[in-house]
Amino acid sequence: MKIERVGVVGCGLMGSGIAQVCAQSGYITRVSEVNEALLNRGLGAIRSGLEKVVEKGKMPASEKDAILSRLNGTTRLEDFSDCDIAIEAVIENTAEKRKVFSTLDKICPRHAILASNTSCLSLIDMAMATSRPAQFMGMHFFNPVPVMKLLEIITTITTSAETLEQCKAFSTSLGKEIVITRDNPGFIVNRL
Repeated sequence: MKIERVGVVGCGLMGSGIAQVCAQSGYITRVSEVNEALLNRGLGAIRSGLEKVVEKGKMPASEKDAILSRLNGTTRLEDFSDCDIAIEAVIENTAEKRKVFSTLDKICPRHAILASNTSCLSLIDMAMATSRPAQFMGMHFFNPVPVMKLLEIITTITTSAETLEQCKAFSTSLGKEIVITRDNPGFIVNRL
């Protein structure tokens, strides 16, 4: 499977950064938030950040426009029905994350990978809220996502080798330097 369409759940500080990096890397990206006000704030932050990069002469305005054309927002998780990967970036609360993944499991195509941006919570607990634990893993981005190169990829005892390889290729295409670890408390960086 080739990843072409990305879904990001949450358009706060981390989610908006993840969505920006995905759209900047050429992916059709859909980002969701619980209401229009929060969604507009997150999308506005992306637009503002890109405009500053253009003002500094580090990106042509045409590139900014192309990035924004690949990015769209929604308040409905149902709009993730065509995503090849869905990355969750909501509040650090296992119960809330399990709800999100249970919903995504029913909406996303059967081939889709589900990933959490958690920095420390148990991924296997979240994976068990889905019917596809082999296609579940962690992708811990660092703030600010468009600037920080490091990305922790976290596998669970159920993550398939194919899912890991797809996630590695996708992460590299985002321009990230990856480290791979298992589902242990704090993973690598927070544990250190």
